[in-house]
Amino acid sequence: MTTTLQSNYRTRRVYEIRPSEGGRELRLSDRVVELGEREFGWYQRVASWLPSVQGVAELSRDLGLDEAKVPRLIETLEESGLLYRVDAGARSMTGLEFHERFSTVLNSWLTEAFSHPFWERMMSGRGSARLFTGWLIELYHYTKNANRHMPLSAACAHEKPIKQLRAKHYAEEWNHYHYFMKSLKALGYKEVDIADSVPLPMTLALSNFMRQAAREDILCYSICSAVLEGTTTDRRTYNPYYEKAADLYGVPKAAVAPIYAHLDLDVQYQHSDLFHEILEHVAEIPAARVSTVLDYGHQLVEHIWMWTDNIEQFYQRETNPMPRRPFDTRLD
Repeated sequence: MTTTLQSNYRTRRVYEIRPSEGGRELRLSDRVVELGEREFGWYQRVASWLPSVQGVAELSRDLGLDEAKVPRLIETLEESGLLYRVDAGARSMTGLEFHERFSTVLNSWLTEAFSHPFWERMMSGRGSARLFTGWLIELYHYTKNANRHMPLSAACAHEKPIKQLRAKHYAEEWNHYHYFMKSLKALGYKEVDIADSVPLPMTLALSNFMRQAAREDILCYSICSAVLEGTTTDRRTYNPYYEKAADLYGVPKAAVAPIYAHLDLDVQYQHSDLFHEILEHVAEIPAARVSTVLDYGHQLVEHIWMWTDNIEQFYQRETNPMPRRPFDTRLD
């Protein structure tokens, strides 16, 4: 049987653990918690114990603490942010309160989404022009596939102000794939070959996930869109990658300029503010809906990581066609 403590507490997500002087640093979505080595060991034992069926007596022996001190240790871990009470978040909130909650996790989500080794590989010079180009090809396909999910999001929005905002966003985005086509043409590709190519499975899966989110709840779709727009708020967040790739892999400036033009246009349209504008029209979000919407946002983060992995695995192999050709019975 689980104890009352085990029923009442859960561990929060730890995004990264780093060694520090005399201990560890644990990065959460909204803070960094520093623990000494002894306290870090206690935390690990408590985290393993919470989902178990062991009693407090077993935990106290593992910790080397008196059983009466265990509840206070768990309370201290909660106060630090490493644990949370199950009933702590069970409440409704306004749309703007939800946006504040989302804002506290966005940076951690983006860090997780772009934590794939691909990015360090590309920035360190261990990548290639082929990988850079493959990534651009898949960006072209994903951006073109906005025509599969953005109009669906407007159709599935029930409140008129939100429907209008989603329709406006689509009107501003529907043809932005041509920026990536310009970049690929500057790299020597023919427009017809890119247009007739097919996306990788995870590129299509990302697009399909956006369609699923639109059907589930317009806020589920909008939080996913907000995560994707989260990297366009400041040129400093994307300039280093393109400039480094151009220097390391001989990417011509004519291939980078259209990408900058696209990102600058997103900033001009203030697309990163769209989620806030949508939530201004939401008076109340029940606790269950809050949980569902946040879950969709984090699933989008996981999709981005897997998408990056698929791009690296496919395009690093010199024998794979670039761009990918559609299946043809005469050839295949």
